[in-house]
Amino acid sequence: MMINTNNAQIIDNKVKTFRWLFYISLLPILILFVFPLVVFHTRIILYLEILAALTVGVLVALFFLGVNIYGIYVDRKRKNLYRILIFLMSSWVLWAVISWTYIEYMDYLLR
Repeated sequence: MMINTNNAQIIDNKVKTFRWLFYISLLPILILFVFPLVVFHTRIILYLEILAALTVGVLVALFFLGVNIYGIYVDRKRKNLYRILIFLMSSWVLWAVISWTYIEYMDYLLR
């Protein structure tokens, strides 16, 4: 049985391209949480992190969630990593929706 090297090369290129997309989409999440740690005073970092996670962070999490869902189909070798990240990003979005719904009852958000 002969393996089509052209097809294998195309699949390999898709995986390499997807991994670049994965790392580029991971970068905003890292910047979102590392930048306040470096720039701001330690007393307000927790509040800034919560605010970032509930506002812009949700959009970043949704994009990263979509990238990981696509990754399950493209990069089969790292399927378990993408499943774990899908669970984490889904939990993040669910936490944000619950927080938005019951924000007046959550003291940690109103301090």
